[in-house]
Amino acid sequence: MYKHADNRDLLRDLDRGVALPAKWYTEPAILDIEIEQIFRRTWQYVACQQEVDKVGDFVTSYVGNVPVVVVRNQYGVAAFINVCRHRRHEVMKGCGNSKVMQCRYHAWTYDLLGQLQAAPRSDREADFNVGEYPLLALKVDSIGPFLFVNFDSEAKPIDLYFENVLNQIASAGIDVDNLSLYSKTEWATDANWKSLLENFLECYHCQIAHPGFSAAIDVDQDNYQLKTEDWHSVQLGEVRASAIEGTSKIKAYDPRGSVTQAQYHYLWPNLTISINPGFPNLSIDVWNPDGPNHSKGYSSQFFAPGVDEKWAKELVEFNQQVGREDDELTSSVQRSLIGGIPSEGRLLLNSEKLILHFQKLLLTF
Repeated sequence: MYKHADNRDLLRDLDRGVALPAKWYTEPAILDIEIEQIFRRTWQYVACQQEVDKVGDFVTSYVGNVPVVVVRNQYGVAAFINVCRHRRHEVMKGCGNSKVMQCRYHAWTYDLLGQLQAAPRSDREADFNVGEYPLLALKVDSIGPFLFVNFDSEAKPIDLYFENVLNQIASAGIDVDNLSLYSKTEWATDANWKSLLENFLECYHCQIAHPGFSAAIDVDQDNYQLKTEDWHSVQLGEVRASAIEGTSKIKAYDPRGSVTQAQYHYLWPNLTISINPGFPNLSIDVWNPDGPNHSKGYSSQFFAPGVDEKWAKELVEFNQQVGREDDELTSSVQRSLIGGIPSEGRLLLNSEKLILHFQKLLLTF
């Protein structure tokens, strides 16, 4: 992204640990470029197969500020820009099941293949052909049961970007095809989307800022692993023996179970997958910009069948507590970025190498 001469200097700076300038996190013009060149040209998570299991099931979302809808028709799963071809009102709202897709503004009605079937009063218009105004289709692909869309009709299959992710998840003892969606919650925060992801991409802060998390997961630098691939990175942590034995001074949640390794995956550009020790579990977070200084997204929590309800609620609360602690950190960072002084920060190339990987993707995509 931003392919100009300045990038060579920024890339050289990154190799020395000099982070991107503050303006990259605050300027509307930079976010406009990110929306156009990143969010509308990459695979974006929108739903899981379970949410569109039956013909007529649909889920709506936003990708690069554009409304989208994913729907199951008689041929499989399809995705469309969720914008009526008439006056550009959003056609579908929320999620559910419907035999057709009908705009609530003027009742233009589309079938589940996206074809316009009826437009009231159009019979009085000369040369009006319903066949000329279908919903605009998007490319759709999947990683296991997780569905993604892409505005780029020439996009390479998603497996070419994230081919090792499912194998790594399976190594933790998770069968993604055996998971059920437990909850899906929206969130919003006052920090740039990159600030949030850079916080996710390092656990250098965990010992200080996340006492409960650090009581459950061994975050020692020599034990907490950081790995990168072309479009993907992952953090691997083992459950602490004291947490298993119940001797930890700080109560977090009960991490005993078949899953003994924590995995925290980042998939370019704005998706994270988290697995915590204990009963088989997985959560997905989508991190979307909401202006240069704010972000919004949603968290989807999955469990294997048979999860104890009390344990499930305990883990969800554990994740939410970590999220609240992170919000305090990233909001503080964003206020300082808005101030703009100092312009650059200094990364630690060992403890924060996943941030380095992320920032290089921003510069070279």
